[in-house]
Amino acid sequence: MAGMGFGHATGSSAAENRAFRAQLNKVYGFYTGGFIAFIIVVAILEQFGLSRGWIGLIFLLATVGLYAGIGIMSRTTDAAEYYVAGRRVPALYNGMATGADWMSAASFIGMAGTLYLTGYGGLAFIMGWTGGYCLVALLLAPYLRKFGQFTIPDFLGARYEGNLPRFLGILAAILCSFTYVVSQIYGVGIITTRLSGLPFEVGIFVGLGGILVCSFLGGMRAVTWTQVAQYIILIIAYMVPVVWLGMKQSSVPVPQFFYGHKLEQVTAKEKQLIADPKEKEVIAIFKQRADGLATKLKDPLPALEAARRPPRRSSPT
Repeated sequence: MAGMGFGHATGSSAAENRAFRAQLNKVYGFYTGGFIAFIIVVAILEQFGLSRGWIGLIFLLATVGLYAGIGIMSRTTDAAEYYVAGRRVPALYNGMATGADWMSAASFIGMAGTLYLTGYGGLAFIMGWTGGYCLVALLLAPYLRKFGQFTIPDFLGARYEGNLPRFLGILAAILCSFTYVVSQIYGVGIITTRLSGLPFEVGIFVGLGGILVCSFLGGMRAVTWTQVAQYIILIIAYMVPVVWLGMKQSSVPVPQFFYGHKLEQVTAKEKQLIADPKEKEVIAIFKQRADGLATKLKDPLPALEAARRPPRRSSPT
């Protein structure tokens, strides 16, 4: 796999590192072009009547096959390659892999659900999630790398010279990872079920099987290159609708330039709707109902007794 850009550069000279990066650029350039061509072919087949079930199955098999292929071609028996990808991953690709990990099923589905459930207050969760990544990258990862250990429990055991710090580090790592992995597995089951039509329980095992093939042969080396490939898919999936909305609203493919202006338009539209007489009538009706419910909550027992009484029937005249 080294010939295809997923191995490591032999030696440590600047020329070999540049050649390694150029090889990576070439491999992922071809990969990006192939992914776009794959989407175009599937879109054409859909126009010719290919069912959604088959489209989902094609996407699932292509994804599992791609990740399994990267895992097999990145297989290694070297400990440094397996645990830390040989410490030779260029900064750009390391950032892409980290970004793909941030945009994973647990974070993406979890953050969307949190915002849906809690509204504006859910932004605190997103800030904490993102801030945690930045803190780990800036304050922990560089020193862990300089120390020469692979995991935080190894670092704690060597730094404080005892098994108790190592054991506490293991407990903390398992506790933090458990909640994350459970969310990831649930997301894998949902995606596999939606794409293939398999039962949820079977979808979990199919998805985990693909992840296992990807990771256990090449370790972090395979996971890193898989995450880079995943990042390219995710960033295209994110950017296409954003660019389309920008062209639709302002004829400019960079919507960030007009984001504030569009918010002002939305705010003006909201004020216009609130000032509408019909809207005021609806607000008054709901306010009246809310006041009635609030009155019942102040003394709920009479309200419950009144609700339990059968309705009175008018006597015939």
